[in-house]
Amino acid sequence: MKKFVIIPKTELDDVNSTIDFDQLPYTDKTVLRYSLDGTQAVIKYETPLPDFFSGKTTYTYSQITAILAGTDWTEVVTPEDVGL
Repeated sequence: MKKFVIIPKTELDDVNSTIDFDQLPYTDKTVLRYSLDGTQAVIKYETPLPDFFSGKTTYTYSQITAILAGTDWTEVVTPEDVGL
C-alpha cells in the first residue's frame, strides 16, 4: 500500500540524512514535490514503513491529496493571472 510523508527540505539537504532513496520510488530529492515556499517535500513509499521514516506522520492517498490541494502546495491561478 502506498503511503506518504512530508519531510522538511532541511532534512533532505542534511549530509547526515538517513533517507535512503534506494528504498523509495525516486532517484533523488530533485524529483520530489515541494511546497510552494520550498521548505517541505512529499515522499511516497510502499508499506511497510521504512526505518528512516519512523516517528514521522504518515498519510494515505486521500489525505495527502487534500493537503496538496491547499494553498501551501498548489498555486491558485485566477483568470486575471492568465490574461482572461
